[in-house]
Amino acid sequence: GNFRQTMTNRQTIGYALAAGSVQGVLFGYVFCSQQIFTEIYRLGHYFPLAFAVIAIGIAVAGFLNSRIVGRFGMRVISHAALIAQLIVSVIMLATALAGWLPLALFMLLAAASLFMFGLIFSNFSALAMEPQGHIAGTASSLFGSVTTLLGILIGTIIGQHFNGTLVPLATGAFLSSLLALLVV
Repeated sequence: GNFRQTMTNRQTIGYALAAGSVQGVLFGYVFCSQQIFTEIYRLGHYFPLAFAVIAIGIAVAGFLNSRIVGRFGMRVISHAALIAQLIVSVIMLATALAGWLPLALFMLLAAASLFMFGLIFSNFSALAMEPQGHIAGTASSLFGSVTTLLGILIGTIIGQHFNGTLVPLATGAFLSSLLALLVV
């Protein structure tokens, strides 16, 4: 009964699908990052450093979110961040298709994307659980399963389409962000 109640609640399942879609962008980046930094940008043994610099975006988002969520609310923050994520992905896609995505710009866009992910995912998780207080354990477990499986599926599709360019990652980020926005 708890499973059915969780899966049939529009708010819970909607935010789970949107969060999973956005998580697919994160997984796609993780799955492609070594090839991006070593094959496209030729960073070699500096790959872990570049990866870490971009990951700072999530940490900063978590800290910032804890400071502003009481003032602006989860919905405003996460929805604005999702729109910003879509804009970042459009810029990345346009520059990747044009063949002009230098390392500095890619790192800036990727860090911005992970920053938005940090604002989106934590708030989507809380919004999904909002109507599930009485069955929070079951709902939270199901939310985690749905978002992770969807994220892995999307991330794997993005990773399998890596072709030596940033176009598959940028396309996947755009489509996933658009899908999340449509669901929300």
